[in-house]
Amino acid sequence: MSFTLWFMGRPAAGKSTLAKQVETVLRERGVRLENLDGDEIRTNLHPDLGFTKEERAINNRRTAFISKLLNRNGIATIVAMITPFRDAQQTAREIVEEHANFVLIYVKCSVETAANRDPKGLYERAKSGKIDNFTGVSHPFQEPIKPDIIIDAETQSVDECVKEVLDHVEARDIIDETPSEDYEFDITRRREAEIKSRLEDLGYLE
Repeated sequence: MSFTLWFMGRPAAGKSTLAKQVETVLRERGVRLENLDGDEIRTNLHPDLGFTKEERAINNRRTAFISKLLNRNGIATIVAMITPFRDAQQTAREIVEEHANFVLIYVKCSVETAANRDPKGLYERAKSGKIDNFTGVSHPFQEPIKPDIIIDAETQSVDECVKEVLDHVEARDIIDETPSEDYEFDITRRREAEIKSRLEDLGYLE
């Protein structure tokens, strides 16, 4: 069964940076996946959409549907998208969970810290009235009620955040690990370890 890791949070909270780091680790482990970055999705697939609540919901729903299509064909997805409204967060979960595991990851960061980090200067432009419907300034942001993971992007390093995400998905046993190359048939390294442990318990291995 495949999965979607959905990173949500305020602009400049660190969603895309964290998503790319997790992507790198998973690819090194042999996981087949696609990174559906929010900015790239808007630019290439949804250039017709603005930033009203309704248009944001459409953007989130379309992206969740793409994730579902990829997931049901055995390709995991990573999504980095603001997803500021709770109903859209729940809709994304419901769409994906028809065929795969869904992990909602809240990259938590205050408006002040995000504004200080903002590489594009969007917060300043929004505060001066040059950008409408900007999340956290002129548009609401609803924290998720029950995210699967809460990442403290203000105090934790990127490496610590990545480890927290990976520890969670490993604990839920939703990562399809790379098959061991030591055999002529496919077997994951986790399954190999389980079999060896059972054989040791039975006294067949020392």
